[in-house]
Amino acid sequence: MFCFKAVSERSTLVFSAIVSGVFALLGIVWGIVSGSLAILFDGAYSFVSLALSLLSVTALRWAESPADKTYNFGRILAEPLAIAIKGSVITLVCVVSLVSAIKTIHNGGREVEASLAIIFSLFSLLGCLITWQFLKRSNEQHSSALILAEEKQWLMDSLLSATVLIGFLLSWGLSYTEYASFAVYVDPVLVLLASVYFIAVPLRMMVQGFNEILLMTPSPSLRHSVHQAMHGLGIKPFQCKMAKVGSYLLLEVRIEIDKIEQMQGMQERVEKVLSHLPLEIKAQLFFQPKVEKLGPSSWHKAIH
Repeated sequence: MFCFKAVSERSTLVFSAIVSGVFALLGIVWGIVSGSLAILFDGAYSFVSLALSLLSVTALRWAESPADKTYNFGRILAEPLAIAIKGSVITLVCVVSLVSAIKTIHNGGREVEASLAIIFSLFSLLGCLITWQFLKRSNEQHSSALILAEEKQWLMDSLLSATVLIGFLLSWGLSYTEYASFAVYVDPVLVLLASVYFIAVPLRMMVQGFNEILLMTPSPSLRHSVHQAMHGLGIKPFQCKMAKVGSYLLLEVRIEIDKIEQMQGMQERVEKVLSHLPLEIKAQLFFQPKVEKLGPSSWHKAIH
């Protein structure tokens, strides 16, 4: 099951990388031909997406690699590291685009070949929506942190393409009115608005990645699910420590026992009650002898 999941996950990421490459090439060429800063931004974003998709594929391969002499605990931190890098790079792209748009507005706007821009924006929107839906369905099957990051990335690209299309239709309409002089500002204003609006998504990705690298405790809903499952085994919340790392759940459980026989099969039972979670469980159990707490009467007996 795990091998099938890994192959399917990798294929999805490779598909995302290929589509990103196609859109990057088309966006940059079409942006230069049409003179549109927004389409150039879209193409540059797709080019960055290509590099980041390849990074995701590499991170997945590293995360699946077994422990060795160099990496004694494996490489599962590769997943959140890739997500943190992806969020950081996309944030940088948004900031650079924002500065460029402000400079263009200050310099008097930018002439754009509206008909060419509209054709590309429509094509880009359809392509992005199809890719986003494909990734969304794939993630519903595999619950992968890397595919989820790709899904968010393509959702951003879909919204960007829709915004650009609406903007160019507005620019085209303005050119036939008395406000035609304002049409030159539509392109840079679109980039400015898109950069400000979309920067929140990569920032959240970046924070999520760094939180997982630092082994921050997972969300309350996930903790509740784990505690509820462990309750059936007589294990209380204070006995559990956990962290979500990519598509893995790291769990440490301390269990007090009266006799050695209680240790047998406990690892399997813990993994079984947590099997409903959409994460691969990495559980580590620590057993220690149960220590009886002495009350006042027990202390009195001990003294005498």
